[in-house]
Amino acid sequence: MKIKSLLLCASLFLTACGLESYPGGDLPTTTRLNTIKTGDTKDKVLRVLGTPASSSVPLPQKESFLVYAQNLKTSRAFLDPKEVKRDVYVYYFNNKDILTEIQHKTLDDARTISYDSSETTVTGHDLSIWEQIIQNFGRYNTGAGDSSIRR
Repeated sequence: MKIKSLLLCASLFLTACGLESYPGGDLPTTTRLNTIKTGDTKDKVLRVLGTPASSSVPLPQKESFLVYAQNLKTSRAFLDPKEVKRDVYVYYFNNKDILTEIQHKTLDDARTISYDSSETTVTGHDLSIWEQIIQNFGRYNTGAGDSSIRR
């Protein structure tokens, strides 16, 4: 009986360490993505692909773009999630809302940004716990009335 209980506990513990997947974004189907070709209008792209994940603000005489993206992250137990797949489609339009270029980016196209560990010092006076207590002493009204009013 003890062995069965031990095996049951061990199996429950091990299942908690399983691989979990976290999909993000909403990418249209491959069929719909392949329907769009350069020369199409922005209205057609929006009608076929739906609402993009991101878009540029249309400015007169400037290019605009629409972005459709999806990613997949996996995680084991208490470890941080790791991105294992990314698909980003960017549709560029000229100033007449005609599709001029389609770019497909994946996780392999991502750039690694180095982290700068230096710190920015904040000027000012850091109060000790005792200084905070002394400065706050008598600041707040303990009686009835509006507590948001300082006296």
